[in-house]
Amino acid sequence: MKSEDLKAMNEMPFLFWAKDEQGVYIFGNSTINELGGGSVVGKSDHELPWADTADALIEHDKKVLASDKPVFIQELVHKSSKGEATLNVCKFTGELDNVRCTFGVSFVIDE
Repeated sequence: MKSEDLKAMNEMPFLFWAKDEQGVYIFGNSTINELGGGSVVGKSDHELPWADTADALIEHDKKVLASDKPVFIQELVHKSSKGEATLNVCKFTGELDNVRCTFGVSFVIDE
């Protein structure tokens, strides 16, 4: 898959992202960028507003990369442009611009 193939993902009301095997975002749609307070591309979870929950997010990514199987989970981010947010998440592996990565799609659970 190529980055230009993901243009339609920018308009969806879900968070959609891709991280390389080092945990650096190589794609983020407008929804995750809004939650992150700006572009997430080129950053790791430790560099974003939800840095205090980054270790748990990274462990989920590692599990997906190791098993090469999708996971469906809930993740909590304490600090975002929306404050605390609980996310329903699907993470899966793939390639973007010839880079193996973890893709994620999620939405914020409104309480």
